[in-house]
Amino acid sequence: MIVVLNLFDIIPGRERQYAEYLRRVQPILDRYGAKVLLYGLTRMIYMGPCSQQYCGLIAYENLDDLRRLSHDPDFQAIRPLRDESTEHYILTAIEGFPTMNDAAEYLENGGA
Repeated sequence: MIVVLNLFDIIPGRERQYAEYLRRVQPILDRYGAKVLLYGLTRMIYMGPCSQQYCGLIAYENLDDLRRLSHDPDFQAIRPLRDESTEHYILTAIEGFPTMNDAAEYLENGGA
């Protein structure tokens, strides 16, 4: 499983534009089997310089599904709604380790 971390701010005055993106992106996410794990407002920053107001965690079965969605013509058509209504956007795809012990072993082996 791949989880995509989305951190961003909505440009003041462009909330309706971003809302339109949200309504139109859901059927595209569904088409690729993506699942919204969490979508909401940042309420507290415990550590680091991150200050984005919004956060989304979207799960995909694999990176290929994420790539296919990213190149889907329907997604490309609505992407400007997102890109022109947000700023300070960070989007990171994360592949999880099965357990913390697996992550420790990965690091002990030089990250390979």
